[in-house]
Amino acid sequence: MLLDLLHEKKVAHEEQKRQDNSSKDLFTSLLSVRDDDSSVMMSDEEIIDNIIVVMITGYDTTSVLLTFLVRLLANNDAICFDISREQEEISKSKALGEDLTWEDLTKMKYTWRVAFEMLRINPPVMLSAAMTQMDGSIFQNPTVFDPARLEKNTPSPPPFSLLAFGAGQRMCPGMELKLWKYLVLIHRLGLVDTVPSGSIVNKVEYF
Repeated sequence: MLLDLLHEKKVAHEEQKRQDNSSKDLFTSLLSVRDDDSSVMMSDEEIIDNIIVVMITGYDTTSVLLTFLVRLLANNDAICFDISREQEEISKSKALGEDLTWEDLTKMKYTWRVAFEMLRINPPVMLSAAMTQMDGSIFQNPTVFDPARLEKNTPSPPPFSLLAFGAGQRMCPGMELKLWKYLVLIHRLGLVDTVPSGSIVNKVEYF
C-alpha cells in the first residue's frame, strides 16, 4: 500500500515541480531531499521506513502520554478540575458533535502545560532526557508534578533541557502531530469531574 502511495506521490511531485507548486506533505518533502550535487539522497525503501517510523511513534507515544494522564486525573482532583473547566469553556461555544478548530486547540493552554509536564516526568522514549528533565538544578522539585512551572510568567528552562521530542536536527518530526492529537483526544474523552470519593465520572460522553 505504501509503495503504491509513494508512486502516486512521485507522479504528483513531478507535476508540482512543472507547475511551480510548493505545497508539500511528508511524502513529497522526503522526495525533495537532495545531496549537494542534486542527486537523490533517499531510496524508496528509506522513504517508506521514515513514514512508518512517523506513523508508529506518533500513535504509540500519544497512547503512553494519555495512559499517564488518565492515571493523573484519577489521583489529582485539582488538575482534573482545571482541565475540565478549560475544556468546558471550549465546549460552550461548540454545537453537539461539532469539530474542533485550530483556534479551539490554541485555547487549551493549561491542558498543553499538563502534557509537557507529564512528558518531562515520564518521557515516552527513555533516552538521556531524564538526566536534564529530572535535574534539580534546572527544575525546582523535579519529582513534583507542577504545570505552573511552564507558565509564561515563569523563567523558561534552558535550551535542550526538555528533550521528550529530541532537539536540533534530530527533533521528532511528529512532535506537533502528537500534541494536537493529545489535545483533541482529551476534549473528546468528555468533560470530567471528580466526585467526593475521588473517582472520575464522565459528565458528557465518551468519544
